Amino acid sequence: MTKKILSTTVPLLLMLLSFCGKVEALSEPTIDTVTFSGNLPLSDEDLLRGSGLHEGVSIFMVSSNQVRDAVCSNLRAQGYLDCSATVVWPRWEADVYEVKINVIPNRQSLRGELTFLGDSTLTAIQLDQTSPIMYGSPISPVDTLSFKSSVLSLYSTLGYLRADVQLELGEFAEDSSDNHRDILLTIESGSVCYLGGISVSGLESVRDEVVLREFDISRGDPLNMKKMREGLSLVYTLGLFSSIQIDYNGLTEGRDTIDVVVNVKEQDYIEIEVASGYISPEALFGSVYWRQPNIMGNNQVLRLGGTYTRYFSGDNSGNEFEPQIVYEEPWFLSTRWSAQLKADYYYMQRDHQEERSYGGELSFTRKFMDIWRYTAGYRIERLRYRSTMEDSTELVQDWTNTARISSGFTRDSRKPLLNPVTGTWFKIAGSVSGGIAGGNIDFYTVDSEYRLFLPFAERLVLAGRAAGSVSVGYSGETNVPPDDRLYLGGGTTVRGYEFQTLGPADEDGNPVGGNVMVLGNVEARFSIIGNLGVVLFCDAGGVWSELQQISKGSTGFGTGIGIRYNTLIGPIRVDYGFAPTWENSLKRGKVYFAIGQAF
Repeated sequence: MTKKILSTTVPLLLMLLSFCGKVEALSEPTIDTVTFSGNLPLSDEDLLRGSGLHEGVSIFMVSSNQVRDAVCSNLRAQGYLDCSATVVWPRWEADVYEVKINVIPNRQSLRGELTFLGDSTLTAIQLDQTSPIMYGSPISPVDTLSFKSSVLSLYSTLGYLRADVQLELGEFAEDSSDNHRDILLTIESGSVCYLGGISVSGLESVRDEVVLREFDISRGDPLNMKKMREGLSLVYTLGLFSSIQIDYNGLTEGRDTIDVVVNVKEQDYIEIEVASGYISPEALFGSVYWRQPNIMGNNQVLRLGGTYTRYFSGDNSGNEFEPQIVYEEPWFLSTRWSAQLKADYYYMQRDHQEERSYGGELSFTRKFMDIWRYTAGYRIERLRYRSTMEDSTELVQDWTNTARISSGFTRDSRKPLLNPVTGTWFKIAGSVSGGIAGGNIDFYTVDSEYRLFLPFAERLVLAGRAAGSVSVGYSGETNVPPDDRLYLGGGTTVRGYEFQTLGPADEDGNPVGGNVMVLGNVEARFSIIGNLGVVLFCDAGGVWSELQQISKGSTGFGTGIGIRYNTLIGPIRVDYGFAPTWENSLKRGKVYFAIGQAF
């Protein structure tokens, strides 16, 4: 019986293996070629964008309907609103798998005149400014939807929350060469909705006022939805809530007075912040901070911690330690000014420099128009320092009192913040120590910086930075404390140089810092695939003791290439830079690893 079963099984297994071998030998059919016919206003690549169709793709991975819809969508995006396309798909038994696409774009629709009917609350000029379509530009479905949304958003800022907009395209002119089409918007505004009041639900330890003061709108005002969205964003940034939802009671019922309820869910407030990494190949830092963002239920912040830096560059090794305690008041005297009170201790010890200080600082900050920020402060401290000068003489300053008045503006329009592809960042700041500020060391500082980010193509961003600073004594004072001097060199300034080594040095080559600094950086940031990118960069800068010393011969240059991998906390950065102005520059190349762009 056993032999009979075996004699039957073996032939079946052989047949099965033979069949599997034949199936494996059959190659999966793939597209050999794609051909177009008809009047083609776009390139083949632009027509197929998003379709998934290309030579070599499996015929099972793409369908004819998918290709047709993508082709028509790409045509409509360029104003060919009445286009059509037919796709002939290859048969299974065909010798050559060829996809044939016939395109009929018809006439391109270009924006003509705008006409507004119905409500006249807003002028035609105000409504025209919301149009994303310039006169003579192609009309796309996305643009028309965006136009309607922009008009509705504009009405919502005035409290017209039930407004309705209908958009119609006019007919083509009889002249076949004129593709302009007028756009007609019919607007029904409805009645104005007013704010009855705002209440907060779900609070446990946070006071109502912490939430309510972030909404710049009062009872009886037209319900401005732009201000409501801005307030919601500000409440999120408080970091006190895990979820926030707004209910507009009375809106769906047709009432003109709307009661707003902000529903929140509190989260754990106490935070522990731990960070570490390389400042450059020659410096490693670590920091630990404890943060409580809701003291007394009023969103005041208390922050305790410190940062430690270890320098391990041969004779230039050393330590730097800065513990601090910071108290922040987000609404100083119930105004939109924020205040910060800080007490700190600073210790820096290197072979050629040493500084110790302890003191306190009071500063005030006000934000304007979302992108402008002004800060002013006063600091008083007691310090002592020892430093080797450029001529290798040693400067010793025993314990003394210093005081400083500082002020500065910043403007930030970068987007997105962690890895900008567009926008600018600008800073101008200055400080005065001694003199009217008090204290025994007289010097002033001026610090300026400008960053620019330009998207040149879908995968290319050009980034640039220009910066300049001075830190100079006055009233006969010629010496500036080591921590207030200027330094360059390293992974965030001029790559190819060791950390802080570009500038004045003593006879042993130790950096002693300077009084004048100029820096420039240019980067070309390429996105390769997914989150992976490549950067080509060129850096230049110098530090000098006096303005008269600035020259091309004493300026450092660095160039190189880097790799970027984008993450939720910013790009992971690996750069290789070398300084062609150095002798044996290639042998002196440096590798820099960090999180975040160089600037």
